[in-house]
Amino acid sequence: MRVVVIGGGFAGMAAAIALQERRHDVVLLERRGVLGGRATSYRDTLSGEDVDNGTHLMIGAYTAALDLVARAGAGDLLLVQDHLRIDYVDDQGPSALDCPPLAAPLHLFAGLLALRLPWRVRFQALRFALAAAFGERPRGITLAEWLRRTGQGPQARRLLWDPLATAILNETPERAAAILFHTVFREAFLARHAASRLVFLRRGYGVLHERLARYLEGRGGAVRRRALAQTIDVDAGRVTGVRYVQRARSRDEIRAGARGRAERVEAEAVVSAVPWKVVPHLLPEAQRSAPPFAGLARLQGSPIVSIEMWLDRAVVDRAMVGLRDSEIEWVFDKGRLYGREGAPQHLAFIASAAYRSVPRPNAELVAAAEAALRRYFPAMASAAVTRSLVIREPDATFASDPAAETLRPGTTTPIRGLFLAGDWTDTGLPATIEGAVRSGFAAARAVEAMR
Repeated sequence: MRVVVIGGGFAGMAAAIALQERRHDVVLLERRGVLGGRATSYRDTLSGEDVDNGTHLMIGAYTAALDLVARAGAGDLLLVQDHLRIDYVDDQGPSALDCPPLAAPLHLFAGLLALRLPWRVRFQALRFALAAAFGERPRGITLAEWLRRTGQGPQARRLLWDPLATAILNETPERAAAILFHTVFREAFLARHAASRLVFLRRGYGVLHERLARYLEGRGGAVRRRALAQTIDVDAGRVTGVRYVQRARSRDEIRAGARGRAERVEAEAVVSAVPWKVVPHLLPEAQRSAPPFAGLARLQGSPIVSIEMWLDRAVVDRAMVGLRDSEIEWVFDKGRLYGREGAPQHLAFIASAAYRSVPRPNAELVAAAEAALRRYFPAMASAAVTRSLVIREPDATFASDPAAETLRPGTTTPIRGLFLAGDWTDTGLPATIEGAVRSGFAAARAVEAMR
């Protein structure tokens, strides 16, 4: 069966690879020259190191994503913790959630003993874990409301839940859907201890996607870059093909200002793995106002701001550190993750649900990140910032509020042969790499079911 996959992020790549492995004829269209969508990277020309469009993490519970990486033979790019450890720093100094390899959830309870917390907060955390394990699923309410119902006080939220939840959901607890955090918490902390381990990349996410593309092409699939999908052709209620503009691909063509040419590829099935805002524009006018496409306009985006910074000496001594009581929540030592320690130190700072940060000037954001370093890391007193970059993703994820859970569409659509994939579809997860990959695999299964 000829299948066209639109979008070269994790969802599209997962769908394309799964379908090609089942011996379908797969063509993947990606509008940009780089693959990865909202989880990609580029090689920095000055430092020679990869710069991600936001530092993305995986965890051991990401079974579908890790399976995809393994199938493509890219496991060497992964850096997996032996056991969960999350370092934090605040005005009292460093502390860590250091979870030994005990059976879940005992590993979490042991880790909470190591983390500098008041005993009251530890007991509240235990109460929360019990509610997640045995209580009712918190449907239709915000995470803040669920935290209140499970007896989590202000200190528990400030020191434990709010930073963790905002990083996972890219939304504040006051806005986020509780059911999403409930699902992630159960999968990560209550199933098996290895599920909570952090998984970093030894290179940028763009490098990983190139490996995935190489695997797809090695099995006979086609990846067409700079191919801007314009219309999904529909005839008598079923898809027949995709029209796109093939823009200049080589540097010589781009320099020469070569104009794009209109192309069409026939298809018996199409997997649309593009952002929710794009889907309606690919459809004929008559279908745009019909369910589930009409509801996509009501999904909102949530931003992430990343600050890449290079220092003239090493200041941060961990691969990842949570910055408590700071508007910049996390800092990553990208050089260390890439296998290089020492100067110049390449750091990446993340601000999730960054509604207030997006409109601020770059200089202010860099100054905030530098102030956090000077506040929490004494070695910064003699260090200097040599270079910085600010990366904004205004719609890094969908805004995961309770209303969004009623709008997220499933895989199948009323148009025969058209399937949806993306972390914004109804995966039961927040906007994560795992959700994207699961959606791609689900779309591939749905295509198979057409036969």
